[in-house]
Amino acid sequence: MTLAAAPCLAALCGAEFLAGVPLTAAQMPTSRPVHIVQIGDSHTAGDAITSALRDTLQARLGNGGRGLMPAGRPHAGVRTRGVAVAVSGPWSSRGLFGSNAADAWPPRGITGYTVSSRSPGAALSLTADSAFTAFGVCVAAGPTGPRLSLTLGADTQELDFTAETDGPQCRRFVAPVATGSARLELVAGEAIVTGWWLERPQGVIVSNLGVPGSQLQFLGRADDATMAAQFQALPADLVILAFGTNEGFAPFFDAARLESQIREQVARIRRLAGLVPILLIGPPDAASRNTQLRNNVVGGATGAAPDCNRSVLSTPSRLPVDGLDIPLWIDEGGALAPDPVTLSGPMPRAVRRGLPLFNPPALAAASDAQRRVAAELGIAFWDWRARQGGACAAVRWMQTGLMGPDFIHYSPAGGAEVARLLLADLDAAREAGAR
Repeated sequence: MTLAAAPCLAALCGAEFLAGVPLTAAQMPTSRPVHIVQIGDSHTAGDAITSALRDTLQARLGNGGRGLMPAGRPHAGVRTRGVAVAVSGPWSSRGLFGSNAADAWPPRGITGYTVSSRSPGAALSLTADSAFTAFGVCVAAGPTGPRLSLTLGADTQELDFTAETDGPQCRRFVAPVATGSARLELVAGEAIVTGWWLERPQGVIVSNLGVPGSQLQFLGRADDATMAAQFQALPADLVILAFGTNEGFAPFFDAARLESQIREQVARIRRLAGLVPILLIGPPDAASRNTQLRNNVVGGATGAAPDCNRSVLSTPSRLPVDGLDIPLWIDEGGALAPDPVTLSGPMPRAVRRGLPLFNPPALAAASDAQRRVAAELGIAFWDWRARQGGACAAVRWMQTGLMGPDFIHYSPAGGAEVARLLLADLDAAREAGAR
């Protein structure tokens, strides 16, 4: 069975490059779980979309485990739905974006974060909603260890990561019986933990590896050896790269630079993970009132920043816009409503006119650049923004409870809808290829 080789089917282009990804029971391997890895920004870190993708695929094809995650709680914006994490003792974290992110040490891999401690007795633990049969951990090993105590359920063992030279080690441990808990405690040395994962014998794993605020360029800060060890320990059947929002909200966006970064990181993933299918996801629609972003494309955008005022809906069934500074557009007469205005309905509310609401033009420019490079590199591309409804769709999604009042991030219901749209396009491409 192959996927359709048409240039684009709905919002999905290059679907034929995903032909090897198992998405039906007949395609599933019997000796291991299928692993989908999504690497991205806050949309990935928040897990609203990836958790819905995980739930749907696991309901369809079986639960293969929670997958690869940053260890501990490295950042408030990182969500590990299905797993509760506890931290005791002093631990520090370092991500690919943020304070001191450009430092080469401690190393970080595809999880985007490293947590470290030098205090014996410091511990990281997790409790999963679903039992798992194997636990994996990746650390930076060296001449001084570290030595860790690992408890899986009621079983405890000591792990010695002492090595002659510094380098990453990822180890997988089979639980004596299926369990829902794991605990790592530092015995000696310095624990530099670059990730951990939960696994089951069969089914689907969806790992959400996101760094809030990140752009694709920051993936270049990840350590090659650590990335390779993580890909080898838990091989990927599909890598999804989901960037573009922060590029689209940058003060100055350079399409040529993004194209170069895509080529560099795709080549790097192919070198470190093998010839795994790759799906590049463009940025979603998002809106802003920051007037500095109205002309944020280097060399100028092909058109003006779309005005989203007309997309504001005033019916009582929509979420209130009181206090959100959204200008209310009146279709009759084509003008902004007077300030303030009271809407009729069960819950009358005042609406304040604020700064113009618009799409930063770099969002469309970033999506166009991703589409071009994906076709050149032989990888798939999904136009998230088009599938969402195009320019100013973020306003409608916010007013129906699918996005937050920042017009950027998604509610659980919105994440589920994005996952549904993506899977619908993947399924449609597969069905078209079968005909």
